[in-house]
Amino acid sequence: MKDLKRILILRYTLLVAIVLVVVALLVIIPLRSFTISNEKENLEEEARLFAHDYQRFFSEEYSTTEIDTNLEDVAGGLSTRLTVIDSDGVVLGDSEVPAEAMDNHAGRPEIAAALKGEVASSTRESRTLGKNFIYAAAPIKVNGEVVGAARVSLAEEDAMPVVYQIWWIFLVAFGILLVVIIAVSIWTERTIVGGLKGMSEAAADLAAGDLSRRVAEPDIKDFSELARDFNEMAEQVRHQVEEAAEERGKLEAVLDNISTGIMVTDAERKIILLNPAAEEILGVRQEEALGSRIIESFSSRELDTTVSKAADGESIDEQIELLYPRKMYLQIKSNPVVTSEGDVAATVSAIEDITALKRLNMIRQDFVANVSHELRTPVASVKALTDSLLAGAAEHKETADRFLKDLDQEVTRLSQLIDDLLTLSKLETKEAVLQVEDIQLGEIVKECLDSKDLLAEEFGVDMEVELENTGMLVNGDRQLLRTALNNLVDNAIKYNRAGGKVVIRVLQDDDHVILQVQDTGIGVPREELPRVFERFYRVDKARSRETGGTGLGLSIVKHIADLHGGGVDVTSVEGEGSIFNIRIPNP
Repeated sequence: MKDLKRILILRYTLLVAIVLVVVALLVIIPLRSFTISNEKENLEEEARLFAHDYQRFFSEEYSTTEIDTNLEDVAGGLSTRLTVIDSDGVVLGDSEVPAEAMDNHAGRPEIAAALKGEVASSTRESRTLGKNFIYAAAPIKVNGEVVGAARVSLAEEDAMPVVYQIWWIFLVAFGILLVVIIAVSIWTERTIVGGLKGMSEAAADLAAGDLSRRVAEPDIKDFSELARDFNEMAEQVRHQVEEAAEERGKLEAVLDNISTGIMVTDAERKIILLNPAAEEILGVRQEEALGSRIIESFSSRELDTTVSKAADGESIDEQIELLYPRKMYLQIKSNPVVTSEGDVAATVSAIEDITALKRLNMIRQDFVANVSHELRTPVASVKALTDSLLAGAAEHKETADRFLKDLDQEVTRLSQLIDDLLTLSKLETKEAVLQVEDIQLGEIVKECLDSKDLLAEEFGVDMEVELENTGMLVNGDRQLLRTALNNLVDNAIKYNRAGGKVVIRVLQDDDHVILQVQDTGIGVPREELPRVFERFYRVDKARSRETGGTGLGLSIVKHIADLHGGGVDVTSVEGEGSIFNIRIPNP
């Protein structure tokens, strides 16, 4: 991990070094060029004077030794080097090196130009001394003819004292700046770290779960903005965590209140979640099942096998039968939760108790069978009668009348059965819409008595009415309540005995208005009481068919009572009679 102090020192040092080098190059190179150019001009002037002064050495004959000695004497107090060359490029004398030790100079640029009569200069490394020199040469003329060249040269280092001084100034400045950089870097690092320390601590606290943690804004503007950004981020994190907690609460509320059981298992097929519905269906608490496998908690190989298929990557929708904690049928829908890498991370199973649905299907099957059976008898009778009439019975008046009377009874019975089936179907499917109004029960009772007088007379049964309050009101559907009362009274008359009695009462308690029908008929066996409100239930099947009963009347009564928010109950003693109560909530 990189250290901030080291980063600052290295970067600042590199930056200053680059700046100093660039500045040095921008200053020293032009200064060097200017100095060399200026020195060339000076040396060319000196070369002219030197050439003019040494014309005498070519007018008279001097040896090279004498020329060397003279040049040494002349150049003794100067920083320049003096050289004399003849017209062939041979060095006749040099102020620093013996002439005989020097090469021919005819090819030197400045010498070549001087031998042509020009004053010229150049800069190069001296082959003799191995140093860079600035050279300037002028022609030596005698009687207008070029007889040699006089050259003045200066070591480049001797011409650059100012440049070297400036270079040293840069080096010293770099050293001073380096010290300053180190001090500033340490100070900056402490300032930055001091500003970041609070945010680092706050970030650690925030990561640890302290969502209220905030940082003070430092004096440094950038850090102040960073602190504000951090505080805004912390606030957003708090909001997101609260929203996540709220969503989790909603999800938990959904899972807690949904009627479908939800079970989640992890990649190791261990239970990690059971909602209350699943607890109730499977008969185990989540705390007891967490961390265990399905087979360990429920002792159901069928359930374990079904969920294991989903854990292997399949989507499962199956029905299974459980015997523990009770016999029941379950609809299992299990789906794997697959990661982006294709691995199964968890399995989510929806568990629905369909025992009641299974039972309902069985009831429907029984209902279809019962309806078929009930319809078969009158239809068969109608078919037989019509066949007899068509076969010739119609020609015998007495036989035809008897057959037609029987046919009318069977058709009436069939019509009644169909009407009751339609009524029951509407009541069970909630298609019946209550026409609610305030009803005086005394009126319904009176209408019922009037409609059942002939039937009671036919069966030799007396009817009585007992009203606590003749103006007693109930809020309900007049037609449906009249149908319910008619069914109860109809059964009370038909399942009575000759000389028996039917009493209709209208009672009231704190919560309900009660329509009560009591008879002195055959009664209902105790073990049969729970079934009396089932469809097609008959206490005495033979008598029911003789009297035209369909077996649906009491089921219709129950559904009408339920639609009104009430209920129906029965008490009975076999051979002594029964009491039926329709309870309707007080208005």
